[in-house]
Amino acid sequence: MSEGLLNKHTGMPDKLLPTLCSFPYTLTMGNAIKRSSSGLWVAVLSAVLLAISSRATALEGQGALSPAKIKEIQANNQSYKDCTEGATAGVKAGKSLAQDLPKAFERCRDKYPGAALFLECKKKVLAAAKGSELDVEAVGECKKLLTAASFDPAEPVPLFVSGNQAFFAGLGMNREMSLSEMELPNFTCEKLQTAVTNVAKNAQHILFGNHPNVFLPGAAQAKFLAAITRAKPAKGEKYSDVDGFGRLFGQVKSPQSIVYFPSAPCDFKGASGVIFSGLSLYYLADSTGRTGTPYFGIAYYREGQKSVTTPELVTEVSRRLGRDFKAYSKDAETVFILSTPFQEVDKERDPRNICQTPRAHQFVGVVHTSKKDHGHPDYLILANIRNLCDYGDRQAGKLAR
Repeated sequence: MSEGLLNKHTGMPDKLLPTLCSFPYTLTMGNAIKRSSSGLWVAVLSAVLLAISSRATALEGQGALSPAKIKEIQANNQSYKDCTEGATAGVKAGKSLAQDLPKAFERCRDKYPGAALFLECKKKVLAAAKGSELDVEAVGECKKLLTAASFDPAEPVPLFVSGNQAFFAGLGMNREMSLSEMELPNFTCEKLQTAVTNVAKNAQHILFGNHPNVFLPGAAQAKFLAAITRAKPAKGEKYSDVDGFGRLFGQVKSPQSIVYFPSAPCDFKGASGVIFSGLSLYYLADSTGRTGTPYFGIAYYREGQKSVTTPELVTEVSRRLGRDFKAYSKDAETVFILSTPFQEVDKERDPRNICQTPRAHQFVGVVHTSKKDHGHPDYLILANIRNLCDYGDRQAGKLAR
């Protein structure tokens, strides 16, 4: 692994990036999006969180995603090292048994998924050594994995991607978790707990909607659609809450019909430093299974922070996601970072039906600029689209039984 992986950001001339971001998106989406000539050559890089405005149907009656909603509690940020040292200290103090230490370390690995990367890497180094002296440089590279996947309040890009795995603010964004496992270091999951208990009342239905037809094939889909059709909107509402699936807007047979899945956040409660005003990791809520599937992480930047500019953030997120990822400027307020251009957009030119076949996306990044200071970001989003689509398949399958 190269040293560049852990660089705080890479630079690019401010004049170049808007053009590089705008042109590919305009070229690819020309038939779907009407762009103004001024929008094509924007000198300001920014992004819009899908369906966040008060005009967006999906957010009617919902609270907007805002750093003001995040309760910031100053605390010492925990780490994998703290966890293992605490477990060892417990044995030394006689509070726990030595034979319980392996299980304690396993719980630490669950809490700090970046540690799993480090341990797997070190295991390979040990195997390669075949009993001889360890390669110190190779072990050092393994340690970099752990550092890169951990949260550092002084690092302005709180995400790390390794293969098909993503980490946000030190948390894994990869596997479904039961609520009983939601003891996430430095985060509180009270909002997710309440959303799972009562999805219709407490969940937020936002970010990347899909038409129901994109889930399940053949006879299974017919049963699923029949189950959805039975859901009736509440009096005076424009949507139906489909129990165990999501919030459906419009009629299923209409091409404009769209469903948003229920989600709720775990919010960062530790010391966030001078760069961030808040961080949240949103989970797709499964009320019947009482689980959460990591969906997207959002990091809010403090007003006046000077650690990263909008162009630098777009460049660094693109690099971390991989060589195939490019920045596509939606307008003077939007930058999407993705490996394949979106095939379909809604009337507000936001991505739509992102789960349709072929499912080209795994991760999508979004950068939003500050309205008061266009040169600096307001927030960053990393979404795990594969988790979103797999969640939809699972929920649709339950309705089709």
